[in-house]
Amino acid sequence: MESKEIKGFFILILVTFIWGSTFSFTKIALKVFTPFFLLFLRFLFGALFLFLFLKLKKQRISVNRSGIILGLINFSAIAFQTFGLQYTTATKTAFITGISILLVPFFEKFIFKNKIYWNLWLAVIIGFIGLIFLTTDFSVVSKINWGDFLVFICAVLYALQIVYISYVVEHREVFDLAFSEILFTAIFSFLFFLFFEPRNLPLYFIFQNSLPIVYLGVVATAFTLTLQLIGQKYVPPTKSALIYNLEPVFATLFAFILLSEKLTHLQIIGALLILMSLFISIPSSFQNKS
Repeated sequence: MESKEIKGFFILILVTFIWGSTFSFTKIALKVFTPFFLLFLRFLFGALFLFLFLKLKKQRISVNRSGIILGLINFSAIAFQTFGLQYTTATKTAFITGISILLVPFFEKFIFKNKIYWNLWLAVIIGFIGLIFLTTDFSVVSKINWGDFLVFICAVLYALQIVYISYVVEHREVFDLAFSEILFTAIFSFLFFLFFEPRNLPLYFIFQNSLPIVYLGVVATAFTLTLQLIGQKYVPPTKSALIYNLEPVFATLFAFILLSEKLTHLQIIGALLILMSLFISIPSSFQNKS
């Protein structure tokens, strides 16, 4: 690996590690808040924090079209997943969302015309099998329904987001992209909250449950989405997807530590397969250099 790719590699691992913690914090916050209102608060806090941070640095802030598109893709993926969960199980949702790892190399090949080496295809397949073992309860997997289709659209959008980020970070300023994405995800979330959710939540609930919201907004949104854009400047889309596949590994680890959830043997095997897929993907860096 080149030094810049190594830097991007570890940045994206840090991003994925933090994202993995959000499942436990989100689970706590959803006991109080509705899904879209929680998303609105999360991304609103993220936008406010990033705005203040950039103002303190005396850096110019601007909203751009590429960032708005990122915000639209990001929110649309979340919305399709949220609505899909009403008609299908959480187990199937995790599995279908993970299909995005299979889609990214195809999008990278046909959009960027990049050569995808055999070891990357192998890494993607092994990573996907690991994801199945880690997230799927085979006893409750049933026939395909409407919710599964909605979640599949979410997977397509996440794959497109990864590929689109790799394109726009070469042409736009990272902080402008991050601020635009976070701000417009908050706006879209607020609109869906107004149309689809009850609006009888007392204001003091926000203050009583501020800790998970601040963590989700500042650390897991403003900090990580900015780092994601920086990391993907140096790491190709398919490798980025393989790193993001670590998210359920970290999520399972945090659930084990914070929520006392138990790990099965299949989940441990799945986590090891995902780690193996990352190591298999590394040699392509040397092939690219040659």
